[in-house]
Amino acid sequence: MRPLRSEVSKDSLIMMGVPKKFCSKTIKDFDTFGKKSLKQIKTFVQDYLNDLDTNVEENNGICFIGSNGVGKSFLSCIILKEMYRHRYSCRRVTFSAYISAYTESWGASKDERDVIEQDLLDKYKGVEFLVLEEIGKEIDSKIAKPILEDLLRYREEHGLVTIICSNITPKVIEEVYGASIVSIIKGCMTPIKIVSKDKREEVYNND
Repeated sequence: MRPLRSEVSKDSLIMMGVPKKFCSKTIKDFDTFGKKSLKQIKTFVQDYLNDLDTNVEENNGICFIGSNGVGKSFLSCIILKEMYRHRYSCRRVTFSAYISAYTESWGASKDERDVIEQDLLDKYKGVEFLVLEEIGKEIDSKIAKPILEDLLRYREEHGLVTIICSNITPKVIEEVYGASIVSIIKGCMTPIKIVSKDKREEVYNND
């Protein structure tokens, strides 16, 4: 067990990709609106946080599925914050941004490519805890498929924890990316479907 950080810097969280609005949030701030299904999800995440080191050791990731604004990013950032507090290396990135970083080395010289690939490994591919957002929103799925499989397979083989946030269901993920990627997801991630009103719309409607 690693010694806990005495404090979690907002600047550090932002550098890891956490939106500023989530930096001070905790699981207590997740509004269930009195819904049984959301209460169960909140309990699941709380239990996950309570047993964080075991989940890391056993490579237990999560695949959050749901429409916009239901709390996927909120919950994943709460977990990332706690991972960082436990001194695990962390990063949050959209899949489109990861693809851009991955393809940056294409056409570069060998020396430049080596630097870029090492940077990709250090920042994203090889971190102990990765939140991968917006699967299915990238433009070119032909390029995305092998890049996603390379990333997830590497992380599975090295026992690195991944949380995926997506608007599309496992069935659609399989149609777009193939059965092998769904197999990896099933092997090391618990699927959590969040059904709720858009929490951002709730804020506007209550103003």
